[in-house]
Amino acid sequence: MTDSQIREFIRSGWPFFGVTSKGDVMARYVPYGPVFKWQRNQMVPMPLQAGDLLWWLQASEEDGDEG
Repeated sequence: MTDSQIREFIRSGWPFFGVTSKGDVMARYVPYGPVFKWQRNQMVPMPLQAGDLLWWLQASEEDGDEG
């Protein structure tokens, strides 16, 4: 899944599973449920949703290779 496809699924609210260009594994399991991110061997719900989560993705991409 590309970054733009992940953004579209975040906006639409539909389930998805994908890896961003930064290597972050993200998923939504049920329509309009929370988005989860893989962290320390578990999927944790992201506190940010929709526009805020899109902003977070954009900011992480602009940070370069830091992480």
